[in-house]
Amino acid sequence: MQPAVLQAISAWEQHWDETQAAAVTALKIAFPHLRECPRHVGCDDLRLEYEETGLGAGRVCVDDEGRANVEFDQMPNAVIADAVDEIQLPYLDDADGPLCEAPPGTYVYECEGTAAQYEFTLGTLGHGRVVLSFVTIPDAVAVLDALQRAFDEHDVSAAPH
Repeated sequence: MQPAVLQAISAWEQHWDETQAAAVTALKIAFPHLRECPRHVGCDDLRLEYEETGLGAGRVCVDDEGRANVEFDQMPNAVIADAVDEIQLPYLDDADGPLCEAPPGTYVYECEGTAAQYEFTLGTLGHGRVVLSFVTIPDAVAVLDALQRAFDEHDVSAAPH
């Protein structure tokens, strides 16, 4: 390759690494319980995880397209519902009103503009699941921030941030 092309690729890689680092920083600020984990062999995703009593456990991955995938389990239903109601997604399948008034079940929003999928499960035993797939970093940060503030409002976490 020409030296100018090699230099351009190098500049792009440096910018991409900085962009990914900024994404990780934003995700960790929104949900301070996340900690960085080593990358798996054969996987280019940046990986963050958490596990805390009362908060559940899960992971956030930033893929090589700059999108976030989130899987959180054993989160209190009230926290999930309050966070989802706050962010006001335009439409959740099978939800006839605010999620805080919904029965246990799985509620999904598919964004046609970004191809992202948001799935929120309210469990029958008081704890549910949050799964976000191929979500833009700003949207993932907004959901994580809403979840953190809902935890704070419900005083689920005694950990300062």
